[in-house]
Amino acid sequence: MYCYDYRISLGVQHPTEAGAGIAARLDLEPAFSRDVGTGYRDHDGTLIRVHAATRVVFVLQRGKDGWLMDAWPALIDLLRARADVIRELLQEGAGIGLRVGIFGKTAWAGFELDPQLLRLMADLQLDFQVETYFPDPADTTGASETSADT
Repeated sequence: MYCYDYRISLGVQHPTEAGAGIAARLDLEPAFSRDVGTGYRDHDGTLIRVHAATRVVFVLQRGKDGWLMDAWPALIDLLRARADVIRELLQEGAGIGLRVGIFGKTAWAGFELDPQLLRLMADLQLDFQVETYFPDPADTTGASETSADT
């Protein structure tokens, strides 16, 4: 049995609108938001005004020890219900992307994207990325060195 957790999120980067407005329009609760023009402190405490766009991240689906493919139907429904708002945001210059994070525990499970989801992502012009995270392998250098010496 393959063990992995996953998280699917929608990221929006907008040149002018605040995160609260984007969240309200999409009717989603943000997991992260930083508004355009807001300051942020560098490691030495210096105020930096580098945020040229609002960035908002919404976690859409997550699963523990689950099958990622089971998440596609609900994800498709969620995106379809917000398709008009996504198109409006894109016309306003926003960049919108779907991110799948896979957190493996023992092995890579693999997955297939639902053809309906692929079509919807293409229709909505969503960016797409998959990130995988696996634990560091156990340190076996001591064992191999001992066996090489014998």
